[in-house]
Amino acid sequence: MDVRGKNILIIGLARSGIAAAVELKKMGAKVTGSDIKPREALKDIEHLKSMGINLVCGGHPLSLLKDCDLVVVSPGVPSDLPILEEARKRDILVISELELGYLFAKAPIIAVTGTNGKTTTTTLIGEILKNDARNISVAGNIGIPLIREIEENTMKDYLVVEVSSFQLENILHFKPKISVILNITEDHINRHKTFENYIEAKARILENQDEKDYAVLNYDDPIVFSLAKRAKSRVVFFSRRQELEKGIYVKNNVIVIKENGNMYPILKIGELGIKGFHNLENALAAISVAWIVRVNLNNLAETLKDFRGVEHRLEYVDTIDGVKYINDSKGTNPDAAQKAVEAMEEPIILIAGGYDKKNDFTSFVKSFNGKVRKLILIGATAETIEKTARENGFFNTQRAGSMQEAVELASKSAHPGDVVLLSPACASWDMFENFEERGRIFKEAVHSLKLKER
Repeated sequence: MDVRGKNILIIGLARSGIAAAVELKKMGAKVTGSDIKPREALKDIEHLKSMGINLVCGGHPLSLLKDCDLVVVSPGVPSDLPILEEARKRDILVISELELGYLFAKAPIIAVTGTNGKTTTTTLIGEILKNDARNISVAGNIGIPLIREIEENTMKDYLVVEVSSFQLENILHFKPKISVILNITEDHINRHKTFENYIEAKARILENQDEKDYAVLNYDDPIVFSLAKRAKSRVVFFSRRQELEKGIYVKNNVIVIKENGNMYPILKIGELGIKGFHNLENALAAISVAWIVRVNLNNLAETLKDFRGVEHRLEYVDTIDGVKYINDSKGTNPDAAQKAVEAMEEPIILIAGGYDKKNDFTSFVKSFNGKVRKLILIGATAETIEKTARENGFFNTQRAGSMQEAVELASKSAHPGDVVLLSPACASWDMFENFEERGRIFKEAVHSLKLKER
């Protein structure tokens, strides 16, 4: 794509939008950036103006489409925004920042999606490849916009990219060499309107692949398994529950790869550096990718033993007075939080609640199963989760007005041997900029407890 002299409109000036604006300007495009927020509410945009990028804040007037050649949409921007619908009516191309990055990518892409586990699996794949002396970059929804990698990716063996349903909504040619779908459970209904729409958005990761490409799919997830029939690429299954004729699975507590009748043991489940059934599935997916690209199996096993996970995902923070504190701020939907609860062996004081994505919390509450002693609720969904808990026979709840208060209440309720777990089951946007900020504030509150003890 030659963008020199083209009029390009960026909708949404968060991390991805800013990166797209900067790179397009460097390539000679005439760039306008627009955001619904007023300028004073936006971070890190002043340098855009100094680069000669036009900024329109506080709304998206349709006049921005005059002489517009291309619209690039940030992930957080709804696809049914009036200016985007008008752009399509005028036959102006609308694409995501993911699609834009792909159009300039020079290295093959390994793309990872799913409702839960994307960041852990993407990071683990990156570590496996790096430790096998592959030259790679990790980007995408993990926090580094793909478009930012274009200047260096001519030297890369692979780009490992975390991909969200929001990003996939507005792809056109996006075609990963290897696609990975970890799982699909109900999420983002406020954005996608129906679960079926959400599934369709996730499935788009497969649509441009061909027989030279690979799709790594979770055999145990009925929805993901059903997508195999759509794949035009070669399918590689992984399973933690079933022995497969071909693929990556668990046999007698050992992770094995089976291909052409041959079986290759990798390591015992207990040797994995990341714990929990959900992380076992993440590891199996990463091993599938490693097998496809023919990573040295000794290097693979060593990385799997050493990898301890990512920040904000079942992250150990501290132990105070015999109580362990775990930061799972990345648990942004009920299914992710349920997996975190199931991964704990100790009695739990659980901190949950946040932005309302219109999810159902019934299964989440039922997963407490005697393990959760107390539920402390914050944010916009506090009332909804509390109501669901009481309808399902769980009454030991308390509300907090801030993360600091929630941590203090949790510490007063916890006994030695308990774990205080932040796993919100909700997005963070009602109280925090993002889940990273929520996790950092939780950790700061925990560390402040320790200072008080002194």
